Amino acid sequence: MDRIQRVGITGANGSIGRVLMAGLADRYELKAFSRREVDFPTTLVHFDQPAQVEGAFEGLDAVIHLAADPSPMAPWASVREHNIEAMYQVMEECVRAGVQRMVFASTNHTMHGNSILSTPETLDPQKPMAMKLGDAPNPDSLYAVSKLFGEHLGKLYSEQRGLSFIGLRIGWTIPENDPTVMRGTSAEEYMRAMFLSHRDCVQAHRRALEVDARYMLAYVVSDNGRRVFDLEETRTLLGYEPQDDAEAFFSR
Repeated sequence: MDRIQRVGITGANGSIGRVLMAGLADRYELKAFSRREVDFPTTLVHFDQPAQVEGAFEGLDAVIHLAADPSPMAPWASVREHNIEAMYQVMEECVRAGVQRMVFASTNHTMHGNSILSTPETLDPQKPMAMKLGDAPNPDSLYAVSKLFGEHLGKLYSEQRGLSFIGLRIGWTIPENDPTVMRGTSAEEYMRAMFLSHRDCVQAHRRALEVDARYMLAYVVSDNGRRVFDLEETRTLLGYEPQDDAEAFFSR
């Protein structure tokens, strides 16, 4: 694979998109995509609309696909439009435009059915575990099912259409970059397990753009003491070395 220089970021106005627009700008030529006008230059695209997607990725070496309905509570109509139809259109445009690599924002929710307490943003601390990448998926929501669709579509396109695909099962990145904002809430245990700091998020996406692989899935959370994912495979395969731990924030 040739060196990646020009990178498109869909959903660039979201929490992760803004982190990556700032954190990757020193190494890559970035092109932002969003559904609405934002406070930085962006190309407006509704990714579920084929006529709008066609030609959007011309000249790009890679696409980081973040755009989606990000809510684990999203209803089927929204999941179908923003996460499934849009994913298909984005993959088709990547192939048409000759994009080398797709980095896909999958989610921890594809596995969180194993660790859930009552809702997708709660976690049962009485279920200690270290889930591996080869474990069977256990989605906690329609949102999670849509992300599994994306992972499987990526496998198909990597095998049959020549598109390199890296799927990152991302934890929880927040604008405050401080997991203690959930202290005392029903989501605290979930946050302590799934927290992904800004610098760890940027590092994971850098590695996803650079790693030599045709297809890969990886767990991307910080090095949290209470994490429920085994990061050893991700460290080995992706070369990701998280620097932060939610427990360090909570102990301050």
